[in-house]
Amino acid sequence: MKTLALILLAAGLHAEGGAVIVLDPGHGGRDRGAVVRGVQENALTLAIANKVADELRGIAGLVPFLTRKEDLFVALSDRVDLAEQAGGKVFLSLHADKVDGRKPKGVFVWYYGANKRVPKGPPREATERLRPAPPKELVTQSRLLAEHIQRALRRRSVKTASYADRGGFAVLKSDRMPSLLIEVGNMRDPAEWERMQEPAFQENLAKALAQGIAAYLTAGGL
Repeated sequence: MKTLALILLAAGLHAEGGAVIVLDPGHGGRDRGAVVRGVQENALTLAIANKVADELRGIAGLVPFLTRKEDLFVALSDRVDLAEQAGGKVFLSLHADKVDGRKPKGVFVWYYGANKRVPKGPPREATERLRPAPPKELVTQSRLLAEHIQRALRRRSVKTASYADRGGFAVLKSDRMPSLLIEVGNMRDPAEWERMQEPAFQENLAKALAQGIAAYLTAGGL
Protein backbone atom coordinates (compact mmCIF):
# COMPACT_ATOMS: atom_id res chain seq x y z
CA MET A 1 0.00 0.00 0.00
CA LYS A 2 1.27 3.47 -0.81
CA THR A 3 2.26 5.62 2.16
CA LEU A 4 0.63 8.98 2.83
CA ALA A 5 3.89 10.72 1.96
CA LEU A 6 4.07 9.05 -1.46
CA ILE A 7 0.48 9.96 -2.26
CA LEU A 8 1.12 13.59 -1.32
CA LEU A 9 4.33 13.68 -3.34
CA ALA A 10 2.55 12.30 -6.39
CA ALA A 11 -0.07 15.05 -6.12
CA GLY A 12 2.53 17.78 -6.58
CA LEU A 13 0.49 20.27 -4.56
CA HIS A 14 3.32 22.52 -3.50
CA ALA A 15 4.03 23.52 -7.09
CA GLU A 16 0.46 24.62 -7.79
CA GLY A 17 -0.64 26.82 -4.88
CA GLY A 18 -4.24 27.93 -4.36
CA ALA A 19 -7.01 26.62 -2.11
CA VAL A 20 -6.82 22.82 -1.95
CA ILE A 21 -10.15 21.05 -2.42
CA VAL A 22 -9.94 17.43 -1.30
CA LEU A 23 -11.99 14.88 -3.22
CA ASP A 24 -12.24 11.47 -1.62
CA PRO A 25 -13.47 8.73 -3.99
CA GLY A 26 -15.06 6.20 -1.65
CA HIS A 27 -13.72 2.65 -1.29
CA GLY A 28 -11.00 1.25 -3.59
CA GLY A 29 -8.63 -1.70 -3.81
CA ARG A 30 -9.88 -4.66 -1.80
CA ASP A 31 -12.88 -2.57 -0.71
CA ARG A 32 -15.25 -2.49 -3.69
CA GLY A 33 -18.09 -0.79 -1.87
CA ALA A 34 -21.56 -1.51 -3.22
CA VAL A 35 -21.73 -3.75 -6.28
CA VAL A 36 -25.01 -3.89 -8.19
CA ARG A 37 -25.43 -5.59 -11.57
CA GLY A 38 -21.72 -5.37 -12.29
CA VAL A 39 -21.33 -1.70 -11.36
CA GLN A 40 -18.79 -1.17 -8.59
CA GLU A 41 -19.06 1.81 -6.29
CA ASN A 42 -15.28 2.23 -6.06
CA ALA A 43 -14.98 2.70 -9.84
CA LEU A 44 -18.03 4.96 -10.03
CA THR A 45 -16.81 7.31 -7.31
CA LEU A 46 -13.35 7.61 -8.88
CA ALA A 47 -14.83 8.48 -12.28
CA ILE A 48 -16.99 11.20 -10.75
CA ALA A 49 -14.15 12.55 -8.59
CA ASN A 50 -11.99 12.96 -11.68
CA LYS A 51 -14.76 14.96 -13.37
CA VAL A 52 -15.14 17.19 -10.30
CA ALA A 53 -11.37 17.71 -10.28
CA ASP A 54 -11.50 18.81 -13.94
CA GLU A 55 -14.19 21.36 -13.10
CA LEU A 56 -12.24 22.69 -10.13
CA ARG A 57 -9.16 23.21 -12.29
CA GLY A 58 -11.25 25.59 -14.40
CA ILE A 59 -11.97 27.83 -11.38
CA ALA A 60 -9.20 30.30 -10.60
CA GLY A 61 -7.57 29.73 -7.22
CA LEU A 62 -8.86 26.19 -6.62
CA VAL A 63 -6.61 23.13 -6.68
CA PRO A 64 -8.12 19.62 -6.51
CA PHE A 65 -6.47 16.86 -4.52
CA LEU A 66 -7.69 13.24 -4.70
CA THR A 67 -7.12 10.86 -1.80
CA ARG A 68 -6.71 8.15 -4.43
CA LYS A 69 -6.15 8.40 -8.19
CA GLU A 70 -6.43 4.69 -8.91
CA ASP A 71 -8.05 1.49 -7.62
CA LEU A 72 -6.21 1.74 -4.33
CA PHE A 73 -7.25 0.91 -0.77
CA VAL A 74 -6.90 3.85 1.62
CA ALA A 75 -8.00 3.46 5.25
CA LEU A 76 -10.69 5.85 6.47
CA SER A 77 -8.51 7.75 8.94
CA ASP A 78 -5.73 7.97 6.34
CA ARG A 79 -8.12 9.78 4.00
CA VAL A 80 -8.65 12.50 6.58
CA ASP A 81 -4.92 12.60 7.39
CA LEU A 82 -4.13 13.03 3.70
CA ALA A 83 -6.63 15.85 3.42
CA GLU A 84 -5.12 17.69 6.37
CA GLN A 85 -1.52 17.14 5.30
CA ALA A 86 -2.41 18.49 1.85
CA GLY A 87 -3.71 21.68 3.46
CA GLY A 88 -7.29 21.09 2.36
CA LYS A 89 -9.86 23.86 2.71
CA VAL A 90 -12.84 21.62 1.90
CA PHE A 91 -13.30 17.83 2.00
CA LEU A 92 -15.87 15.93 -0.10
CA SER A 93 -16.15 12.14 0.16
CA LEU A 94 -18.04 10.63 -2.79
CA HIS A 95 -20.17 7.51 -2.43
CA ALA A 96 -23.22 5.70 -3.77
CA ASP A 97 -25.95 4.31 -1.56
CA LYS A 98 -27.38 0.76 -1.69
CA VAL A 99 -30.75 0.61 0.04
CA ASP A 100 -33.73 -1.55 -0.89
CA GLY A 101 -37.23 -0.11 -1.00
CA ARG A 102 -36.30 3.53 -0.39
CA LYS A 103 -38.05 6.35 -2.23
CA PRO A 104 -35.56 7.91 -4.68
CA LYS A 105 -33.88 11.00 -3.20
CA GLY A 106 -31.30 11.75 -5.85
CA VAL A 107 -28.00 13.16 -4.60
CA PHE A 108 -27.87 13.08 -0.80
CA VAL A 109 -25.58 15.20 1.39
CA TRP A 110 -24.28 14.34 4.87
CA TYR A 111 -22.35 16.40 7.42
CA TYR A 112 -21.11 15.30 10.84
CA GLY A 113 -23.51 14.64 13.69
CA ALA A 114 -24.93 11.91 15.87
CA ASN A 115 -27.66 9.90 14.16
CA LYS A 116 -28.96 6.60 15.56
CA ARG A 117 -30.69 5.82 12.26
CA VAL A 118 -27.37 5.55 10.44
CA PRO A 119 -25.72 2.11 10.65
CA LYS A 120 -22.10 1.75 11.68
CA GLY A 121 -19.62 1.99 8.85
CA PRO A 122 -17.21 -0.70 7.61
CA PRO A 123 -14.77 -2.40 10.00
CA ARG A 124 -11.80 -0.19 10.87
CA GLU A 125 -8.20 -1.17 10.22
CA ALA A 126 -6.21 -2.23 13.29
CA THR A 127 -3.68 0.55 12.67
CA GLU A 128 -6.23 3.34 12.20
CA ARG A 129 -6.34 6.37 14.44
CA LEU A 130 -9.81 6.90 15.88
CA ARG A 131 -10.67 10.58 15.76
CA PRO A 132 -12.93 12.51 18.12
CA ALA A 133 -15.89 14.52 16.86
CA PRO A 134 -14.97 17.73 15.02
CA PRO A 135 -15.42 21.07 16.80
CA LYS A 136 -18.85 22.71 16.68
CA GLU A 137 -17.59 25.55 14.51
CA LEU A 138 -16.54 23.11 11.79
CA VAL A 139 -19.86 21.27 12.01
CA THR A 140 -21.59 24.61 11.40
CA GLN A 141 -19.29 25.35 8.45
CA SER A 142 -19.98 21.88 7.05
CA ARG A 143 -23.71 22.55 7.22
CA LEU A 144 -23.22 25.87 5.39
CA LEU A 145 -21.13 24.10 2.74
CA ALA A 146 -23.91 21.52 2.35
CA GLU A 147 -26.44 24.30 1.78
CA HIS A 148 -24.30 25.92 -0.93
CA ILE A 149 -23.84 22.58 -2.66
CA GLN A 150 -27.53 21.74 -2.55
CA ARG A 151 -28.41 25.13 -4.02
CA ALA A 152 -25.91 24.53 -6.83
CA LEU A 153 -27.39 21.08 -7.47
CA ARG A 154 -30.90 22.54 -7.77
CA ARG A 155 -29.71 25.33 -10.07
CA ARG A 156 -28.36 22.67 -12.42
CA SER A 157 -31.56 20.60 -12.10
CA VAL A 158 -29.82 17.75 -10.31
CA LYS A 159 -32.32 16.00 -8.06
CA THR A 160 -31.37 16.24 -4.40
CA ALA A 161 -33.12 15.75 -1.08
CA SER A 162 -34.78 18.75 0.55
CA TYR A 163 -32.35 18.56 3.48
CA ALA A 164 -28.83 17.52 4.44
CA ASP A 165 -28.58 14.89 7.16
CA ARG A 166 -26.15 14.20 9.99
CA GLY A 167 -23.98 11.11 10.28
CA GLY A 168 -21.06 10.07 12.43
CA PHE A 169 -18.94 8.87 9.51
CA ALA A 170 -15.19 8.57 10.11
CA VAL A 171 -14.31 10.68 7.07
CA LEU A 172 -16.28 13.64 8.45
CA LYS A 173 -14.09 14.08 11.53
CA SER A 174 -11.44 16.52 10.35
CA ASP A 175 -10.75 19.24 12.88
CA ARG A 176 -9.31 21.56 10.21
CA MET A 177 -11.83 21.80 7.36
CA PRO A 178 -15.56 21.48 6.65
CA SER A 179 -16.35 17.97 5.42
CA LEU A 180 -19.25 16.37 3.58
CA LEU A 181 -20.16 12.91 2.39
CA ILE A 182 -22.02 12.98 -0.92
CA GLU A 183 -24.09 10.00 -2.06
CA VAL A 184 -24.62 10.37 -5.81
CA GLY A 185 -27.65 8.07 -5.85
CA ASN A 186 -29.06 4.74 -4.73
CA MET A 187 -27.65 1.80 -6.68
CA ARG A 188 -30.68 -0.31 -5.72
CA ASP A 189 -33.04 2.08 -7.53
CA PRO A 190 -33.06 1.10 -11.24
CA ALA A 191 -33.48 4.66 -12.53
CA GLU A 192 -30.77 6.07 -10.28
CA TRP A 193 -28.49 3.11 -11.02
CA GLU A 194 -28.74 3.90 -14.73
CA ARG A 195 -28.50 7.69 -14.35
CA MET A 196 -25.39 7.74 -12.20
CA GLN A 197 -23.47 5.94 -14.96
CA GLU A 198 -24.42 8.46 -17.67
CA PRO A 199 -21.52 10.77 -18.64
CA ALA A 200 -23.91 13.73 -19.00
CA PHE A 201 -25.21 13.25 -15.45
CA GLN A 202 -21.71 12.86 -14.05
CA GLU A 203 -20.52 16.01 -15.80
CA ASN A 204 -23.52 18.05 -14.66
CA LEU A 205 -23.07 16.76 -11.10
CA ALA A 206 -19.38 17.65 -11.23
CA LYS A 207 -20.18 21.20 -12.34
CA ALA A 208 -22.70 21.59 -9.53
CA LEU A 209 -20.31 20.34 -6.84
CA ALA A 210 -17.51 22.59 -8.07
CA GLN A 211 -19.83 25.60 -8.25
CA GLY A 212 -21.20 24.91 -4.77
CA ILE A 213 -17.69 24.73 -3.32
CA ALA A 214 -16.70 27.97 -5.06
CA ALA A 215 -19.85 29.71 -3.80
CA TYR A 216 -19.15 28.59 -0.23
CA LEU A 217 -15.57 29.91 -0.35
CA THR A 218 -16.65 33.16 -2.02
CA ALA A 219 -19.21 33.70 0.75
CA GLY A 220 -16.40 33.61 3.29
CA GLY A 221 -16.23 29.94 4.24
CA LEU A 222 -13.17 28.76 6.17
